[in-house]
Amino acid sequence: MSLAPLPLATKVTVLRGLGPARAAALQEAGLDTLRDLLWSLPYRYVDRGSLRSLGSLELRGFEGPEGGVVTVLGTLQDLRQSTTRVQHMALTEALLTDGTGTLRLLWFNQPYLGRTLKVGERLLAFGSLAMGRHGLEMRGPQFEVMGRGEETPWVRRFLPLYRKLGPLPGRVRQRLVAEALGRAHPPDEWLPLELSRDLPDTLTALRLLHDPPDESEGRALDLGTTPAHQRLAAEELFAFALGVALRRAGRLKRRGLVVPTSPDLRERLKAYLPFKLTGAQRRAFKEIVADLTSGRVMNRLLQGDVGSGKTLVAFLSMAMVAETGGQGALLVPTEVLARQHAASFQRLLGSEAGAMQLLLGGMKAAEKRAALARIASGEARYVVGTHALFQESVAFHQLQLIVVDEQHRFGVKQREALKEKGGDPHWLVMSATPIPRSLALAIFGDLDQSVLDELPPGRQPITTKLHRPEAAERAWEQMRRELAEGRQAFVVSPSIDPSDGGSISGSQGRPGDARSAAFDGGKVQLRDIQAMEALLRGIFPDEGIEVVHGRLKADEMAVRMGRFVAGKAKILLATTVIEVGVDVPNATVMVVDHAERFGLSQLHQLRGRVGRGAHRSHFHMISGSETERLQILVETQDGFRIAQKDLELRGPGEFFGVRQAGLPQFQVADLVRDRALLLRCREAADRALAVGLSETQTEWLRREQVRLRLAEIS
Repeated sequence: MSLAPLPLATKVTVLRGLGPARAAALQEAGLDTLRDLLWSLPYRYVDRGSLRSLGSLELRGFEGPEGGVVTVLGTLQDLRQSTTRVQHMALTEALLTDGTGTLRLLWFNQPYLGRTLKVGERLLAFGSLAMGRHGLEMRGPQFEVMGRGEETPWVRRFLPLYRKLGPLPGRVRQRLVAEALGRAHPPDEWLPLELSRDLPDTLTALRLLHDPPDESEGRALDLGTTPAHQRLAAEELFAFALGVALRRAGRLKRRGLVVPTSPDLRERLKAYLPFKLTGAQRRAFKEIVADLTSGRVMNRLLQGDVGSGKTLVAFLSMAMVAETGGQGALLVPTEVLARQHAASFQRLLGSEAGAMQLLLGGMKAAEKRAALARIASGEARYVVGTHALFQESVAFHQLQLIVVDEQHRFGVKQREALKEKGGDPHWLVMSATPIPRSLALAIFGDLDQSVLDELPPGRQPITTKLHRPEAAERAWEQMRRELAEGRQAFVVSPSIDPSDGGSISGSQGRPGDARSAAFDGGKVQLRDIQAMEALLRGIFPDEGIEVVHGRLKADEMAVRMGRFVAGKAKILLATTVIEVGVDVPNATVMVVDHAERFGLSQLHQLRGRVGRGAHRSHFHMISGSETERLQILVETQDGFRIAQKDLELRGPGEFFGVRQAGLPQFQVADLVRDRALLLRCREAADRALAVGLSETQTEWLRREQVRLRLAEIS
């Protein structure tokens, strides 16, 4: 008897053989419905044609990860665990055989494999080959347990592999997926024809990805570029774009406070300018003025490269509000950055500096009470602060504009808490990291965008060099020359103490050399800020050195930074607390140790701390690995190009940090790979809203907004 077709919204518990433990594993992974289960695609496809017999393996052509990955299938003949002699790591060894030969498999620091793997089980393993003491071996391979017996795991050419979820092994998940595909009812079409043309329908796409036909192109399956992938990605991105377009339409209907402008106001603003604006700055400010005077609530993203002058544009925007009776608040992520902005604003305001108020969490009680009183009375028209601005005790007199620096570092609820303090104020967010347009659309939702794509005149190009550790003396020699000329220098370390990171490959010097890092079993321990301080005091014994990092109390950090800014210290040794906001024109050289520990965009931001004065500046990276990745910083100073490369290498999550609150949770779509599709979906969403959504589109949008957390994107 055939079973009735099931809607995709049906709970997975209707599937056969799904006991409480397995159902709980699915639920914990967010796979509650048939739709959730089917949209969770295989993480890898193994092509039967790529399977190698163990007797045919040879090292040539497969050395290391660049040589390619070998896929083998065999039976575990032996399994043992031990501890390495030098570093005392857990070592799991297995012998794989298939009748034509044997292969040794090695895993380090994974002792649980002694319980997971069983002698007699068949194992599908894939990884790179290496030559060991006993012949060919595969170190740290990925694997899939295929059970016992001689039956082939393949019915067709491609074997889809699923990640194990708790007590739910991949092969059981394969069976559940097959049943779900057989019982699922085809959903109604909801994509516009312009997006669905030449693509399979939803259910067909799912079948093609869970059970690929023999004629499929294997590389396209692994890269996620098949028409079936594009169909599912289009559904996610179109739902996302519709949600963004709906919020934008709603915002444009809201009445915003009209900020008046006049020739007299323009003259007062000009008087604050220390130099003539660039064409990009004038264009961006003109767009902001149009928003502030439009009668609608401004919601704009201001982004630009390092040194492009975002702070000055933000100041002018706040001045326009402050000069007409309102208040503007600048929200920044760190106290160091808040103090820097406050100092910049005071210089720009000159005799009007009394209208500026700094508010920090670390203020003394009496100082904070005075600051809160000035903000509440309206005496403070320019307010600069950190998370302290979110506190319930903070009341504004007439908050009309909020400027947020480093938008992605603040959660949505925090931003909303500040927004409520001003009713419905205008909103300007700044990003110090250049972001490609398609990703900016995804991260910043319905914000209008202004881009500063030129640097102010007089900015000096920065000489960038990459050194292997054994050649680090070249960087220190450059520092000596700059310090002798009366300049200052930054040195950046990736960690505060040894517990912040493990060992890394490469050499920081020779064993026994006073300037080298500690060696342990052929690996070099991460040189932390304490070791770097000792090194610097040995190389530059007569220079004043200040050390700052995130574990210092705010007031102590401010004192140390102040000594460097004032020129009383010539070298500032720091972690990435100086990534943004530190403005010392006399600093002309920066050395970054263990540069491989940083993202490309982060290194580009660090580089922007030099080159801010009239003298030529120099940026040195010391790295024993990943030199090919870091080479792009030597080749270009274009932040947008660097950000695009960084995005391609790390993906949006790592690019912004794992705590990025605004990233939608796509299961199939990829914001880097599918950026062109995202822009097409944005255009299609605008057209769909113009003619009105169908009932099917409205229902799909409601479900997708919940699944993708679209409500959290602002």
